[in-house]
Amino acid sequence: MRIYNASLGSVLLYGAETWPATRSVLSTVNIAQTKYLRGIEGLRWHDFVSNENLLALTGRTPFSVQLAQRTLRWYGHLLRMPPDTPARTIFDLDPVLHGWKRPRGRPPTSWKDTTGAFLVMANIQENVHILARDRFKWRHHVASLSTPQAFQQEH
Repeated sequence: MRIYNASLGSVLLYGAETWPATRSVLSTVNIAQTKYLRGIEGLRWHDFVSNENLLALTGRTPFSVQLAQRTLRWYGHLLRMPPDTPARTIFDLDPVLHGWKRPRGRPPTSWKDTTGAFLVMANIQENVHILARDRFKWRHHVASLSTPQAFQQEH
């Protein structure tokens, strides 16, 4: 399992903080995780072990929850940055003010949209900018997202 953590987990979720986590992305990372965990545990399809039981057996949290936690940690870091840093400048940029218009059709899911959904799942409903300044409270709220049941109910 240590090799699994060092190789697969870190490689599969590399840069996940910046992904717009759509339903298909979350499903894909969860499927990959359970596929590899079943291989490590020696379980086959005819063993009839559910994904929840597999994660409990191995003591792992779903990659979708880890992805949400990483995204929220990065979001808190981004909110604590000074306004003149390039990352914060791009985050605060309003494209409409610069003459950009969305193309026709359904708008693609943006990183801000999925981060907003993760904030709701972590029960962060108060003023986010003030809460992010206090790292201890922010980490506590992000860690509260660690229960897969609460995550699956909301998403």
